[in-house]
Amino acid sequence: MRIQTVLDVFQEKVPETFAFLVDRHGFKLDRNDDYAFVAKSKHCDVLIDLDWGSIVVSVRPLQTGRAVRLSSIVGAKNPTVLFLPRYPWGPEDASEEIDRQADLLASYCGDILNGDFSQWAALEAHQQQVLEQWRGESERLVKEARAKLVRRRAEAAWSRRSFSEAAQLYASIHDDLTQAEIARQEYCRRRTLLVCVPRAPRVAGLA
Repeated sequence: MRIQTVLDVFQEKVPETFAFLVDRHGFKLDRNDDYAFVAKSKHCDVLIDLDWGSIVVSVRPLQTGRAVRLSSIVGAKNPTVLFLPRYPWGPEDASEEIDRQADLLASYCGDILNGDFSQWAALEAHQQQVLEQWRGESERLVKEARAKLVRRRAEAAWSRRSFSEAAQLYASIHDDLTQAEIARQEYCRRRTLLVCVPRAPRVAGLA
């Protein structure tokens, strides 16, 4: 007996669950490839993708050609709805997620699906704002991770009394240093500057 996978559920359930696009709004729903369906009408496309295990639904007006994700549309229209990406761990989870997103699409996009794009500029602006916030948060997390790694290396260099290396490492994350680390960096810098220079050998015959 063949075990059903998330991909199997996606391919079998999407045409059934999103059939309301055809029945109520006059779309034509087809499978684009193994991991994507597209529903087309005279004014927009609805894209339904299995993207790295996550079900992603987007709406793309023919007039602009720029898609906005369902998560952004729901967030703009009703900020109280917590719309987080869900990654199905198995066929049952995938089935529930497909049902959830179809319900949200029907509830929040009825006007859009019928060709009313009067609020589309605001929806695009909201998605751009969310993307910029996400990008800023990602950059912050990367910076914190780098600082943590460099700090560990600097502390190891300090423990080995490798003052030159420690000073360089602390300097590379200067904006993130604590007062104690700033003092330690300055100590390492001074110790590096005060390294003794070997004296030249005395020339024979000279006093």
